[in-house]
Amino acid sequence: MWMLKLVIKPTSGLTFRRMPSSILHISTYPFLPPTTMSGFLRRLKMLETGHLPETAVKDPDYYALPPQLCTLGAYPKENQHRIHTTKRQGIRSFKHNAFSRIVRHQSRTEVYQLHTWEYLFAEQLIGYVVAEDEKLLRELKTVKNFGCKIGKEGYAFVDQICGPTQLTLEQVKARPDTLLPGVALIGVPCEAFPLYRYAWGIGASEHTNLAHPQPSSIEGFIPFVAGEVHGAIELDYYTDGNIHLPKPFIDELWEGESDG
Repeated sequence: MWMLKLVIKPTSGLTFRRMPSSILHISTYPFLPPTTMSGFLRRLKMLETGHLPETAVKDPDYYALPPQLCTLGAYPKENQHRIHTTKRQGIRSFKHNAFSRIVRHQSRTEVYQLHTWEYLFAEQLIGYVVAEDEKLLRELKTVKNFGCKIGKEGYAFVDQICGPTQLTLEQVKARPDTLLPGVALIGVPCEAFPLYRYAWGIGASEHTNLAHPQPSSIEGFIPFVAGEVHGAIELDYYTDGNIHLPKPFIDELWEGESDG
């Protein structure tokens, strides 16, 4: 197994909307979710070649890294982030999508409503991408210093990329550098979150041109539960001796490839 370690630096407050969520309270994950990270990196590869993928509310196209590349999310260092809650106006219509576009044009008059909104503030997020194909992983190294909109609200850029680094599979007691899936959290104190992984379509594994403007073969999302622990736990980890990536979390995310 091979790994890239990425340092992602926000340029503003970030909102990675927790789903499911209420309409009027927009809460954020305290980390960059794996699927959001995948879409962010794919868009950076497309921006590198001059493509500007648009977004839509109805029947949207999905842009993500191919299933051979498994993004594990990106996380602030412990005690180096905070969640800020404030009030702000938002669009009442579910069909409104102007705020999510990379290129914005003048929109029609909208009806607003008052939201309670959460922002994640962090100096940096440490993220991981793993793959069995070292060459495919190396293609991501060119996105260093690229940035764009990320999540529901906010902007960030890739400040550093380390690797690819080869990992070995070991059973040790260590503090995981990512979330753990629900099956590994039984009886373990944690903060749990509802997350989603991709439901890939047939033939999705063949699309490996990261910069190609063709949408990803994603048919939907599959929910699962993951949690954050604050201590060491004995598990199977992919590790280089310093970073410990839980095998159960990687297995959970990579199951999406076989569902197609």
